[in-house]
Amino acid sequence: MRQIEVGIFLPVGNNGYLMSTTSPQYMPTWALQRDLGEAAEALGYDFLFSMAKWRGFGGATRFWDFTLESVSVMTALAACTGRLRLIATMSPPLLHPVVAAKMAATIDHISGGRFGINIVTGSSLAEYEQMGVLPPGYDGYRYAYATEWLTVIKRLWAEPAVDFDGRFFHLRDCVLAPKPIQSPRPFLVCAGVSEEGFRFTAAETDCSFLTARTVADTRTLSSRMKQVAREQGRAIKTATPMLLIIGDSDAAAKAEHQRYLDGIDRDAVDNLYQLVGGSSRPSAKARYERTMSSAAFGGQVIAGSAETVADHIGYLVEGDGIDNILLMFPDYLLGIRIFAERVAPLLRQRGIAALGVTPPAVASDAPPRSGS
Repeated sequence: MRQIEVGIFLPVGNNGYLMSTTSPQYMPTWALQRDLGEAAEALGYDFLFSMAKWRGFGGATRFWDFTLESVSVMTALAACTGRLRLIATMSPPLLHPVVAAKMAATIDHISGGRFGINIVTGSSLAEYEQMGVLPPGYDGYRYAYATEWLTVIKRLWAEPAVDFDGRFFHLRDCVLAPKPIQSPRPFLVCAGVSEEGFRFTAAETDCSFLTARTVADTRTLSSRMKQVAREQGRAIKTATPMLLIIGDSDAAAKAEHQRYLDGIDRDAVDNLYQLVGGSSRPSAKARYERTMSSAAFGGQVIAGSAETVADHIGYLVEGDGIDNILLMFPDYLLGIRIFAERVAPLLRQRGIAALGVTPPAVASDAPPRSGS
C-alpha cells in the first residue's frame, strides 16, 4: 500500500485560490480557518498549510487584498487541534533568524511538536519593497541569504550558544531556550523552482512543493527534485498543490470550472504578473499562463467526477511519484468532506492509503459553506 499525506491549503486570503468573479466570494475569517482545522482533523487529514501574503492583486474581486497572517493563524490552530502538522510560511527578509527560531520553537511547544516552516524567499518582491526592508540587490542572492538565515536557525535549535560571522548575520554567544520539541528540528518546506531554488530545497529542507501545468510535468519535476537530493546525499519528499472541482460527473465538474473561467478576473491576473516580476522573470510568465488557463493561483485544477480525480491522483503518486498532496477547493468545508467520503476510498482501492478516517456520506446537494 502506497502511503501519502494529504493536507489542506488554507484559504487565508479572500476567495481562496480562484481568481474569478463567478467563484465563491468570501473573506478569510478566523472562524473559517478554525472550522476547517477542526473538520480536517476529524476527517483524518495529515497537515494544514498557510501562505504569507502582504499585498493583494486588486481587480474586480480585490483578490487577496484581505489576508490573515500565516504564523498567527497556525499558532491559533495549534491550540485547537491535537494531531495535524501545522506549516506556516516565513520569509527571511522579514524575520531575523533569531526571532524566527524563537517563534518556531515556541509554536512547536504549543502544538506538542507539530510545527513546520515553509520558507519563501520572495515570489513577489513588491510586497517587501513597499516595506523598505529589501537589502540592496537582494533578488540576485536571495537563496544565499536564505541559506545563511536557515543555517543560523538550525544552529540555534541545536546548540547551547552560537557564534556566527556570515555575509548577512553576526551573532555573539547567542542563546535560544527552550529548544523545539521535534528532533532533530521542526519540519522544513520550500517551493523554489529555479535551478538555485531546487538546490536550496534539496540541500536544506524535508519536502519540496512543486507546481506544473500538467500531471505528467509534475511527476517529472518530482523525479528531478529527488535526484538532486540524492546527488547531495539526502532524501526528500515531494508535494504538489491541486484545486479539486469534484462533480457528480466529469461534465458537471467541467461545466463548473468553465463558469469560473468565464468570470476570470483579468485585471487581478495582470496585476499578479507585474507584481511577481513580469517580463524580467520567466517564472512570472509561466505563472501567468497557468492562471489564465485555469482561473486558479497555484496548483493544477482537476475537474471531474470522484473517479476521475482519483485517477489523476493515482497517476501522480504511483511508484516513486509525489508523496504528499495539498488540496484547495472552491467551497472548502464541503470539498474536504467530499474528498474524504468519495475520493479517498477510491484511492485505497488503487492501493494508495490517504486519510485515516472515513466520514459519513456527503449529500451531493449539501449547501455551500465557504464563507462561514
